[in-house]
Amino acid sequence: MIIFVSDLFVSDYVGGGELTTEAIIEGTNIPVIKAHSASLTKEIVDNFSDRYWIFGNCANIPTDLLLHIVKTLNYSVIEYDYKFCSYRLREKHIAAEGSCECHNTSRAKMFSIFFSHAKSLWFMSAKQRDIYYEMFPFLEKPTTKVLSSVFNKDTLSLLKQLSKNKKEDRWLIQRSPSWVKGSDDAVKYAKDNNLNYEEFSNVSYDEMLKKFSTSKGFLFLPQGSDTCPRTVIEAKLLGCELILNDNVQHKDE
Repeated sequence: MIIFVSDLFVSDYVGGGELTTEAIIEGTNIPVIKAHSASLTKEIVDNFSDRYWIFGNCANIPTDLLLHIVKTLNYSVIEYDYKFCSYRLREKHIAAEGSCECHNTSRAKMFSIFFSHAKSLWFMSAKQRDIYYEMFPFLEKPTTKVLSSVFNKDTLSLLKQLSKNKKEDRWLIQRSPSWVKGSDDAVKYAKDNNLNYEEFSNVSYDEMLKKFSTSKGFLFLPQGSDTCPRTVIEAKLLGCELILNDNVQHKDE
């Protein structure tokens, strides 16, 4: 049995990280128990200390529990963003407060120890991994690898089916309230370059994939480091042209 810990699962929120987590869970025949990070306690850790644990997005784990986990469990970690930063994104922290020195805080150092003792540590892109290496050089070891997004069999089948759709002269822009997604910058780029564009938001996952399959391209200009935006992979797999900036950290990988 595997214990999978995350802040949120797809039953709570359908985001890129949550979809990757769910695909990993669905891809194993081993029974899995899902545990929300905020509800984790020393007693739960001790009661299941003989099981293997996988930690995904787990920023809500109490800091004082991390050292006990290090001492008690065999586990792997999948790092989706930048948990050493209180904003989980350095550029957003710098934009809000003028600087980011989070890697020097006690919580960041505790997370780095937690990462270092994992049997395997997975990052979403090489650029994300290299930033961690810069901040915490001791994480550079053979057990540290790049995972990228993960897709389940049903999604792969749907992508194959939708890839046959006819394209229209339309560029898609994801309208998101999230600062990092840079929706306004993408709209400005489309207007400045006379691109026929459509914004989308609050659509189902399947509907979003269908939009990609019938559109010419995807315009995505995040304002900060986006470790492995799943939408970029989905758009590429469905034949879209891509207009991206360097904050799309996996764009050349």
